[in-house]
Amino acid sequence: MRDTAFDDTRPAMGSTWRFPLLLALVLAALLSLFKPYYGGDVVEYSLATVAIADHGSPDIRLEDIARVRALIPGMFTEPFDWLERDMRAGNEKVYPAFVRGGDGDVFTVHFFGYSLLAAPAFKLFEMVGIPPFKAFQAVNLAAIFVLGLALRRFFGSERQAWIGLGLFMLCGGALYWHWTSPECVSAAALLAALLLFNSGAMLAACLLAGLAGQQNPTIVFFFAFAPLLRMWLDWQPDTGLVANVRRQISVKLIVALACGVAMIGLPPLFNLIQFGTPNIIARLFTDSGHIGIVRLLSFYFDLNQGMIVGIPALLAGLLLWVYKSRRHMASGLVLALLFTLALALPSLAINNWNSGAAGVMRYAFWAAMPLLFVFCVLLRDTPRWPRVLVIGVFACQAAAMAHAASYSYVSFSPVVDSLLGAAPQLYHPEPEIFAERAGGNDDYIWPDKIYTYERHGVLIKALINDANPRAEETLCGRDNVFAPDQQITQTARGWRYVDGPLRCVHGGYTRHNFGIDALRAGQALRLEDGWSTPESDGVAWHGVWSTGARSRLRIKVGGTPLESVHLTGAYHGSNRQTRVSVNGVDLGWHALDREGALPLPASTRGSELVIELEHASPSSPGPSDGRLLAFFLREVSVRQPSKPQP
Repeated sequence: MRDTAFDDTRPAMGSTWRFPLLLALVLAALLSLFKPYYGGDVVEYSLATVAIADHGSPDIRLEDIARVRALIPGMFTEPFDWLERDMRAGNEKVYPAFVRGGDGDVFTVHFFGYSLLAAPAFKLFEMVGIPPFKAFQAVNLAAIFVLGLALRRFFGSERQAWIGLGLFMLCGGALYWHWTSPECVSAAALLAALLLFNSGAMLAACLLAGLAGQQNPTIVFFFAFAPLLRMWLDWQPDTGLVANVRRQISVKLIVALACGVAMIGLPPLFNLIQFGTPNIIARLFTDSGHIGIVRLLSFYFDLNQGMIVGIPALLAGLLLWVYKSRRHMASGLVLALLFTLALALPSLAINNWNSGAAGVMRYAFWAAMPLLFVFCVLLRDTPRWPRVLVIGVFACQAAAMAHAASYSYVSFSPVVDSLLGAAPQLYHPEPEIFAERAGGNDDYIWPDKIYTYERHGVLIKALINDANPRAEETLCGRDNVFAPDQQITQTARGWRYVDGPLRCVHGGYTRHNFGIDALRAGQALRLEDGWSTPESDGVAWHGVWSTGARSRLRIKVGGTPLESVHLTGAYHGSNRQTRVSVNGVDLGWHALDREGALPLPASTRGSELVIELEHASPSSPGPSDGRLLAFFLREVSVRQPSKPQP
């Protein structure tokens, strides 16, 4: 027997317009009651929207900057100043969120599709006296409206469509619908596309998925997984795999997929024309070296911004419901999990992992939509809903949204704050998350810095990098090291967590550090062949560039033989490793920007070291600089035993 408390019959023809009309009124009320939140990539999207609205093209001009400044006075002054200064000077490289195209025009690094959608509402709102940047809210709410229609079609029930919309809002929609960035559009369009694809409207579904993927390209995997999910729902167990596949293939399917791929292919085409690459963001702002188990676990399970923050109850409810239902449902959940994995993996390469977010990270919000789709399938296909489970999912998701909205992306969540107070040794997040949230600021993460978290003046946790020769000395005192029983946990890219309390002992050695002053003096440390002139900006950038394929330096320290050498710096271009030789002995290839001290073999030890570096791919930084650069040497550190070795 069906549970009528959660059931609804198909409406009569006379009520066809009731649901869309009521939904439009609710969304209009939201638009009128709430202000936009200027977050995410708002600097880019606001400028691109003004550009399209004012002169019909997405290239950014000086007058566009002036217009946005006037519309949101006092906001984002620094990036606008930086961009304007670069544009007036005619600099080839401009503020990092923007890039020059082939003809010299300046464009946002993100595709302008979202701004193109917002431009008509922007002009209309400005004309009638509504704050024009509410246009972003209008676009987001329009996507939610389309999602509502897709839910109504999928369920065949107004009541269940409202329940589906409520779930969407409680799985991140409530956090992002008022943002001036496209996360809500991507999430709502992706979920709507899955619903429509599996309710007979494949062309509309593929076009929606293509639209969603214009700002978040990994949504291209929709075109692989949507047919698989459809086959799962239509599966005929008695006919076999080949027959089930044949049942899915049709001209309608091929045309729909082709149209969707064409839609999502517009940004790569624009990028190829203007920048000579299919994805300018991938070229400038990603690094495949970031991809790994630490970031993958962070994407799903980090207690500050992982997917678990956005859908804890939905995921638990799914697992429990599928466990108690037919085995057929388990295969659908596996497909959905693989879909989210496909959406997640490319995003792991981004440089800015701890970026602006409302609790759950933006990528994880829209990547969770395949799981919400499977939950909708369960709601539609289960005659009698598990009342306690469904109510529990709603209640716990509401609590999750309140929790996610209670902190910023540069502070720890209340859950993490409690965990750090009770059991800090249990939490070791992706390094950038800890560095920025412990420091309360959005900045680059620097290997030569130490990031700490304290309570009541007591060190709770520290984050150090193997490439920092002064880490132990800074925390423990000169010539001291961590005690053998100090709790240390390795994480990604040479970073280590030190869990307090600190326990230090004397290291039995003396450390000699050679920084910018020593590089310039040329006495105890002398730069010989293959180096440029030492340079410094007086703040953070200080050191010397290697030039050419090989570089050599000499260190001379009186006393006992040196036992290790530590070269600290950064790489240029595609260089990632350096071949190191000391006193004629090859020590192999090393990533000097993230490795620790190199122990010296006994045959190389002495009070004088000749260090030779071989660079893999030295290259010029640009037309105005003919130097072939590979490695920027910041500091050299050597260790010397305190007592003569026998």
